[in-house]
Amino acid sequence: MNSILDRYLNRVLIYANRPEPKAEAIRKELKDHLLQKVDDLTKTGLSHEEATLETLRQHGSPKSIGYRLRDPFPWIDIRSQGTARGVIAIGPRAVGIFAFGGVAFGVIACGSVAVGLFSAGFLAVGLLFAWAFLGMGGMVMAFAAIGLVVDGYWAVGVIAADGIASGLWVPYADSANSHYTSKNVPVLLKSLGAFLHFSASLFHKHLGIILTFFVSGVMALNFMIGREGKRVYPKDDWLIDG
Repeated sequence: MNSILDRYLNRVLIYANRPEPKAEAIRKELKDHLLQKVDDLTKTGLSHEEATLETLRQHGSPKSIGYRLRDPFPWIDIRSQGTARGVIAIGPRAVGIFAFGGVAFGVIACGSVAVGLFSAGFLAVGLLFAWAFLGMGGMVMAFAAIGLVVDGYWAVGVIAADGIASGLWVPYADSANSHYTSKNVPVLLKSLGAFLHFSASLFHKHLGIILTFFVSGVMALNFMIGREGKRVYPKDDWLIDG
C-alpha cells in the first residue's frame, strides 16, 4: 500500500508545483505524517491497507492539498481550478499584480469580472481606467458607465459623454443632463471633457484592434489554463481526487 501513498504524494507535488529540493522536503514531511497516521489507525484494529486508504481519505484530495502547498505569491501562478495568486495570476479566479481570469483582481485585471487599477472585461471596475460592457471607475469606456470621466451609451459621471449622459459637465452627448453648459463650464472640466472626447474617438477608431487583442487574450488564457490542467492531471486517475 505504500505505492498508493507514494502515488498520492506524487499528485500532491504536481499540484504544489514547488522546485527541488523544496518538493522533496515537503514529500518527506508529508510522508512521515501520513505513515504515523497509518500506524495509529492500525492500532485501532484496521488492516494496514484499510488504514492507508482511510488516512488518505481523511487527509484530503491531492488537488486541494497541493494548491495549499504552493508558494503564497509566486512570480507566475496558473491554476485550472480555484483561485490563482501570484505576480502574474491566471485561472478561473485570479488575484495578482497582473490578473487574468473569469473573475480577476489586480493592478491590471482582465476577465469577465475585473477589478483593478486598470481593468477590462464584461463588468469592470477600475480606479484609473476601466474598459467594459458595464464599467465603473476613474476613466471608463463602456456601454453603460459610471465614474469620474466616462464614455458610453449610458454614462453617469463628473464628466460624461456619448449617448445618454448625466454629469457635472456633459459634452458631446446625444441626450444630456449637465450642471454646466459650454458657456459657464470651468476651464479644467472643459479641458478634461476635450481629453475625454479625444480618448473616446481614439478608442472607437481602434475598437476593432482592441477587440482583437482582447479576444486573443481570452483565447490565450483558455489555452494556458487548459495546458495547466493537462500538466496537473496525472495519468493514473484515483478515487481520492473525486
